[in-house]
Formats: sequence, C-alpha cells, structure tokens
Amino acid sequence: MRPETYRRSQLVECFARDKVLTVESIGRWLGNPSKRTILRKLKATACRASYSHAGKYYTRDEHADFNEYGLWSFRGIHFSRHGTLIDTIVYLVCHAPAGWFASELRSLLHVRVHNALADLYGSHRLVREQIGSEYLYLCPTTKAEQADRRRQSIPSRLSPPRATDPIEAIATPLAENMRFLASVLNEKHRRLYLGLESLRLGHGGDRRIAQLSGVDVKTIARGRRELEARDVTPERIRRAGAGRPALKKTPT
Repeated sequence: MRPETYRRSQLVECFARDKVLTVESIGRWLGNPSKRTILRKLKATACRASYSHAGKYYTRDEHADFNEYGLWSFRGIHFSRHGTLIDTIVYLVCHAPAGWFASELRSLLHVRVHNALADLYGSHRLVREQIGSEYLYLCPTTKAEQADRRRQSIPSRLSPPRATDPIEAIATPLAENMRFLASVLNEKHRRLYLGLESLRLGHGGDRRIAQLSGVDVKTIARGRRELEARDVTPERIRRAGAGRPALKKTPT
C-alpha cells in the first residue's frame, strides 16, 4: 500500500492559517492527494462541513465561535454544531419551548428553509400547525405543549413579523406548494404556471413570484407574456429555434 505523503498535523496547520477551507484548497496545501483521501482525513480530524453552500466548506470546532443555538457564520458561510441543515432544523425545533415559524428559522439560519421543512414534514420528523398565515413547526413528541406556549406567549423576538409587504401576505403553505409544483414540471409548463401566478398578482407579480419560487424573473416574465399573447403550442417545450443549435454533419 502506498504510504501517506503527509501527516495529520499538516491538515491541522491548514485550518490554523485559514479557518474555513474547501476540499480543493486543502488539496493544494497537501500536494493534491485524491478527494477520497482528503475527505477521509477531514473525518479523522473531526472537521465540520458547512450547512450552507451544499456542504462545500469545512472548519474545525476550535476555530468556530458558536452562538447559543450552536450556529456560526464566517464570511457568509454557515456552520452548525448539529450537522446538516436538516439535522439542525430538527434540533432547533425539538429544543424550542414554543416551536419555530419558517420565517424565524430563515432569519436565524440565513438560508432558505422551506424545502427542508417540507421534506421534514413529509417524512414525519416534524409536525406543523397553522397559526395565522404561517405554519408553526413542532416536535412530534411535544407538539401540544409547544403550540400552547406559542399561543400564550406575548409578542417577542420569536414571534413572526407582521406582514407589511404583499409578498409576505401570501401564506407560507402556498409558497411551499408553488416551489414543489415548479420542481416537478418541465421547463415550458413551469414558466407558464408561474406566469399565470404573476398575472394573478398583477403589477410587480414577476418579481414577487420570482422571490417565492426561486425561478429567474425573466423566465416568469416570458411565461406571462406567452399567456397574454396566447403564444402557447402544446407539442413544444421550447419555442422553435431555442436551445442548442443542431450539430452539423461533417462531410466524409
């Protein structure tokens, strides 16, 4: 077996110089070993992956200044003592005296949480109860107590903000369902569906639906224009001429 060309201490030294690193930057420090080797060494050195940026970044706990919720942010990269975004949300909800609203979790974690919450609810790892225009996410084993505390609590920093913008007036369940439906539609049906939702909202609808769905505003505007012009052909996904040009055959 080929011997290791570097010591564990070298990996520790990397993080002593830079608190947060990627697999690629670690590889450059260590002389470009395989990605598999780097990941094995990261695990053996008790390094922690970020819950943001698809787990691309790593740090060591000794360099992280975790807050009361077990969270730490560094240059817009977010880490949690509790692991992945899914595991962090479960921990936070199940240890909260009065549960969490999605808007609260989004503000606390600084990332989108609606897809993760939908997955957790669908897999029964969390339950939810609608209060006003939002769902309150609760631990399955203590849901009754958490919901009661929330109803009885006076307005505080954990209470959801009062909706002042039209986009916030759209119920969270609708936004979750919109993103889920858009994710399973093909390109054409997705832009037409979101274009229809934009038409329903009226002025400024393209921007608002883009914020809710995560789809580019230009795509939504195109779907809206196609609906308004009745420029829809059922047999095509893209308009004629769209997409990559066909490859030309090379004469033999």
